[in-house]
Amino acid sequence: MSSDDTTTAGAPSLHPRDEMTPCPWQRGVHVWHVPIFTRAFVFFLALSIIGVGLSVVRAFGGLDFTGMNDAYAWGIWKTFNVMTLTALGSGGFAIGIAAWVFGRHELHAVMRTALMTSLVFYLAGLLALTVDVGRPWNMWHLAFPSHWNTDSSLLEVAVCMPLYAVIFLAFENLPPVFERIFVHASDNLRAVMVRTMPIIKAIFPYMLAGAYVLPAMHQSSLGALLLLAGEKLDPLWQSQMLPLLYVIQAGVAGVACVMFTLMIASLYWQRPIDTRVLGSLGRLMSQCAMAFLIIRFADLAWRGVLGRALALDGLALVFHAENLLVGLPALVMFRRDWRERPRVLFVSAIFAGIGAMLYRFVPTTIAFVPGELKFYFPTFLELLMSAGYVALTVVLYSVAVKMLAIVPGSLDQWYGAVAYARRRFRTIRVDEHGQPSRH
Repeated sequence: MSSDDTTTAGAPSLHPRDEMTPCPWQRGVHVWHVPIFTRAFVFFLALSIIGVGLSVVRAFGGLDFTGMNDAYAWGIWKTFNVMTLTALGSGGFAIGIAAWVFGRHELHAVMRTALMTSLVFYLAGLLALTVDVGRPWNMWHLAFPSHWNTDSSLLEVAVCMPLYAVIFLAFENLPPVFERIFVHASDNLRAVMVRTMPIIKAIFPYMLAGAYVLPAMHQSSLGALLLLAGEKLDPLWQSQMLPLLYVIQAGVAGVACVMFTLMIASLYWQRPIDTRVLGSLGRLMSQCAMAFLIIRFADLAWRGVLGRALALDGLALVFHAENLLVGLPALVMFRRDWRERPRVLFVSAIFAGIGAMLYRFVPTTIAFVPGELKFYFPTFLELLMSAGYVALTVVLYSVAVKMLAIVPGSLDQWYGAVAYARRRFRTIRVDEHGQPSRH
């Protein structure tokens, strides 16, 4: 849930045709006059159906079409679709803390985008996790603590992820949903919604607290899970600091994903670009990235394995690639004049996002060496299945922004949305008996 009333005082409002001119973002406005079923949408929808279908075949038909073996018990749907997609979906977590806890109020303008990207990535990750458990028909055990396997290292992930996505993250995405329902609802339903708002406002602080605690818990648990690999994981990644590093790197990936999504949406759907807010996002991303790099190298030095990074082998090169992809954008974003250039912001978000994704993917697949004669590489069908879940996030986000006020727009665009809403209904009030009255 965001403070969408945050605007820039005295800021010039631009006509939608001037979308390439930097101007302050205002409130969220849903995408106008664009059909849901476009060619691109149909392509991603078909890909997502294929991916989900293959995962069902894998769950009920065995692992014959995978490249897995006894040493590599995790397929790419676990190492990428769960580990990585949930990191990309951490924008609502990181940006929410920056806006609400640390007072970065300008970030409220993009909170709806951050929360919606988090929701779609988590839903895709949860679907992959449901199939990944091997016996999805036993998922109902999570609802009963007496059935929990307290000896499982995945228990916290299995409990926190669904709880966060289905309850807390869904609650944070209520405002745009309520707005659409209110516009199209009957008078009686509007009256019910008006009476419900005080309850929502009363529980909001507690839901907000849960929305920050739960992702921090399960993101750190994903890092702690790799501690069980022991010496099978290369020393450049194996560390007692993995839980903390996973949380921080999730912030880098989440903020980079929101920056990329905002700029793509602004260009594709002809929305204005606010470099001031994007620059603030870039600064937040760079702060998370620098914290990650400082802790990571300090940990290597403390453990006495810093010399391992100087080895001339493939894993050392991957290690340096991760750090460069995250570190260079972080240095660039520290300069204010570079943070005000859309092209620099866009490229920095891509590089930092790729670097963060690599860090979440490499320890589970590339740097994980269970034995000299063991090797895992996903088959084409596995890659297609994994791509299907990525396509699913595109499909869900596309539907959301076309039906709900998610993507920020100029003040003129928001006034257009208000005018549309006023044409849909006249202002209603609730009398002392709780009944709607038209005015």
